[in-house]
Amino acid sequence: MATKVDALAGEFVLAPSSIDAPIAILVQTSLTVGLALAVLAFGGTGKISFAIVQLLFFGMAALFVASAPESAFRSSANLLAVPAILTIIVLLQLCPLPQSWLHRFTGRETPMAGMRAGYLSFEPYVTRGHLLILLACFVAFYFAQIVSQDRRRKKIFIASLVGLGTFEAFYGLVQYLTGWQQIFTYVKKFDLEDATGTYINRNHYAGFLEMILPFSLALVFYEYARLRGNRGRSMNFRKLIAKSGLQSLILWLCVSVILCAALIFSRSRMGILAASSSVLVIFALIVISRFHGRTSSLLAAMFIVLSIGLALWIGPGPIVSRFQSVGDEYSPNGPSRMSIWRDALPLIQHHPWLGTGLGTFPIAYTSGQATFLTQFVNHAHNDYLELAVDLGIPATFVLFASVFLILARAVRAFLFGEGDFERVVALGCVGSIVAILLHSFADFNLYIPANALLFSAILGLAVSARSEVAHLRSQQIAA
Repeated sequence: MATKVDALAGEFVLAPSSIDAPIAILVQTSLTVGLALAVLAFGGTGKISFAIVQLLFFGMAALFVASAPESAFRSSANLLAVPAILTIIVLLQLCPLPQSWLHRFTGRETPMAGMRAGYLSFEPYVTRGHLLILLACFVAFYFAQIVSQDRRRKKIFIASLVGLGTFEAFYGLVQYLTGWQQIFTYVKKFDLEDATGTYINRNHYAGFLEMILPFSLALVFYEYARLRGNRGRSMNFRKLIAKSGLQSLILWLCVSVILCAALIFSRSRMGILAASSSVLVIFALIVISRFHGRTSSLLAAMFIVLSIGLALWIGPGPIVSRFQSVGDEYSPNGPSRMSIWRDALPLIQHHPWLGTGLGTFPIAYTSGQATFLTQFVNHAHNDYLELAVDLGIPATFVLFASVFLILARAVRAFLFGEGDFERVVALGCVGSIVAILLHSFADFNLYIPANALLFSAILGLAVSARSEVAHLRSQQIAA
């Protein structure tokens, strides 16, 4: 029986449109180049480099709006609702309000220290900057849907993402194995014993890799499906080895192992746990769906064995030592991440509806800071908590509820989809979304521009995934 998700599925994607091929190619190129530039330029944390990415995205969006046919904008209200709600809330935070309105929304008699009178945002300048990042993420979300309308372009885009991830993985492993701790010409000052690629922080490097790894694994299973051919044909491991065209499968399997190794030697504890959970979810779905027989399970086991073997060969000692110190950062007593979370809760209680302003957590946090008194706490190290502080509870709920809805849609697209490529793309999206949602419990990857853009693009790919049930229903609606 069709579920409510199925009923909405036909309306939850961009309608097929007559977008000209040159425009679609420009959109794909802009999205790919913008993501690559953001990742390579310190994860997008450099203001000047990321401003170039924003100009590229906004310029291409303006060109698309000006040249695309009217049919290209026939999307559902469901698709536009969340971006519209978030944008309106942030704009409201930037609007000068009378003191009576300010009191009504915030419950304060007088503005807090450091807050400009008349604004909901503690620091409007910071909120404006984060608004531009948010809008760039919306552009990436819609661009990914445009790319998804053509199978060949989607293949090229996903291969480009995996290629970028492979470069980052090799770069990080070179840093770790040789001790050459530089990002191009920049000499690193932090995480000098870890693989960080072109990122400043190991946790954000791991956050990037954990979103790419599921797609490389998805390509492994896709190549296996191509080798197997007809689903009705039996295929054992011996027959698979004898097949011509096995090189592509081996290539993607090796890429997956390299990505996993680089993630492990980032020594990001939550990154390793999130990626491991994501891989387990992917393999569980493979087993549940019986994707092209039992050999898929053997491929999954081979990936695990090779990844563990490579990690053991390089040396797992530094990773083990990182996990041994986990109690220091998550201790309920004394300075730790848990103490930051505890101090941040009153901010949500005082500003539950509209928050303190997007990006203003480090400023608002000083009003109730009880730990790390000699340090500047720039993030809550918990995306859920920090977004609740910045945007308020309703907006945060709407945002993550929509993400979980997209995740459920991608799961259904894999389990009930027909085309092998569409199914493995949905599977890759599931793995990436699960990984970043788990990592967000202990870090702030969604506040790193490059990772936020990549996550938005993956959501765009996931929302475009179609199960067979949804496809048939959309055809019935169209008829």
